Amino acid sequence: MLIALNLPACYKMQLMHRKFDAVLFDLDGTLTDSLPGIARSVQFALQSLGVKAPLEEELGWCVGPPLRENFRRLLGTSDSVSIERAVALYLERYEMVGFRENRVYEGTAAMLATLGRRYRLLLVTTKLTESAERVLGEFSMRTGFEGVFGTDRNGEPSDKSELARIAIAHHGLSASSTAIVGDRYQDIIAGKSNGLFAIGVSYGYGSRDELAAAGADVICDSAAAVAHVLCE
Repeated sequence: MLIALNLPACYKMQLMHRKFDAVLFDLDGTLTDSLPGIARSVQFALQSLGVKAPLEEELGWCVGPPLRENFRRLLGTSDSVSIERAVALYLERYEMVGFRENRVYEGTAAMLATLGRRYRLLLVTTKLTESAERVLGEFSMRTGFEGVFGTDRNGEPSDKSELARIAIAHHGLSASSTAIVGDRYQDIIAGKSNGLFAIGVSYGYGSRDELAAAGADVICDSAAAVAHVLCE
């Protein structure tokens, strides 16, 4: 099911007939349900620091934002030493176990195969680049992507808009013929700030209200719907 967001009919037609050459994809909450691995690694880090950890189902908000931003909120501090210690503990578990605790969303493989025959596909994530590569490799998705753009060990660049800009420039893409797909407001803002067609997905960890408020051009309920929008 495709939901168009209060757009004039003439504008909808322009969008639906827009020609694309490339698509930028978010990872967590868009291609995979990554909460178990993220939440359990967060819990491990907090418990190792002697901090009571929230339940897994209470950590859905951690899917999407940069890791240091999450620990700043979880620890209730801006102390860089404490935050970096938590990040190191998180990565210790995530890089051994957590990345395998993803679940690929239904229809994702078919969507990527369909889009990969037509467009250049890139991954843009505030996740550590090495972690993103591990996830893609573990679930046999890496070969479908021309490039993977994430953060370094210092968490830079931490802004999704900047990551999208870097990916576009590095691969010589045209903003007017590039789309971005993601489940959180950061993905939509990254798209709009770079002049991209922004597709929100409702099956991830951001609400429809969140995606609409950020300015999503369309919101899709499934991976199949994403493929339909981009191939229409």
